[in-house]
Amino acid sequence: MTIVEIKPEVQRNPAETIDAPPPGPAQAAPAGVKTAQGVSEIVAGARDGGGEAIDYVYFKRRQYAIYRRGKPPQVVVAYADEELVADQQIAEISGLLPLRERLLRLMEDLPSKMQEHHRAQLADAIRLGLEKQVPSAQALLTEAIDEALATQGRRGRMAYLQWAGMAIAPALLLILFGGYYVQGRTGVHLILMSIGAGAIGAVLSIAIGIRTRTVAIEGDWRSNAVDAAVRVGIGMISAGVLILLLNSGIVSTISAGGVALNGSAMTWQLALIVGFAAGFLERLVPDLLEKTVPPSKPAAPGAGTAPPPAQH
Repeated sequence: MTIVEIKPEVQRNPAETIDAPPPGPAQAAPAGVKTAQGVSEIVAGARDGGGEAIDYVYFKRRQYAIYRRGKPPQVVVAYADEELVADQQIAEISGLLPLRERLLRLMEDLPSKMQEHHRAQLADAIRLGLEKQVPSAQALLTEAIDEALATQGRRGRMAYLQWAGMAIAPALLLILFGGYYVQGRTGVHLILMSIGAGAIGAVLSIAIGIRTRTVAIEGDWRSNAVDAAVRVGIGMISAGVLILLLNSGIVSTISAGGVALNGSAMTWQLALIVGFAAGFLERLVPDLLEKTVPPSKPAAPGAGTAPPPAQH
């Protein structure tokens, strides 16, 4: 009986992956626990040839058994007791390895309930492969991969939105602090209120992007959290910079509805609107900065070159 552990491994060719023995020395079974010596003896509660406890048997036929063992759980195949038949079985399902590897990678960050669901799909696909229905097995694994990707995307969007939403409370505090406690400091309260509004604008932009599926979601929740935090931080910085540009006179030609957005005309209401717009529209401040920098003029032909020598 050949036992094969269905898990990601780094091997040089598919045959080595399929026919690899379980890692580590076999463990002695506790007293009263039977060790399976053949496919017919693979049952839940027994020990397999590698000394691992068999947790659950997905499928068992006369020539093979597919079961779960170990922590973290792994899908394992016990091939036929006859070596020739086992070699044929290994060759039959070797084409499933690429899809299997991808599914196992996607399962790593999924909840335990979803992992078990995909392990059952993997076991069913291996069964179909051993029953000479490889196209059906490949279709099942492809469907499982698509399902895992969809689950991963939903979880990524939720993590993205949660981490972005954490900026709302500090943003509101900045707005309240700027509105009530630093009114006597000219311009400071406008900057604080604008920065808070910029964070809220960025969060709204992220929420709309998630709803319309235009936000790039990573499989790792940490990457989503970092990306969300960076986007909110950019919105806050953009809002503060835009208020400084307007009040300093560097940008002095902006008006909306006939209302100037700079100098003494800048009220706390306008500061909130300007900050929100800077956070919501990521390209607003970079575009303004590009417009305020005069384009460089090309050098005149012959400039910087020595005059030709005089001819006598």
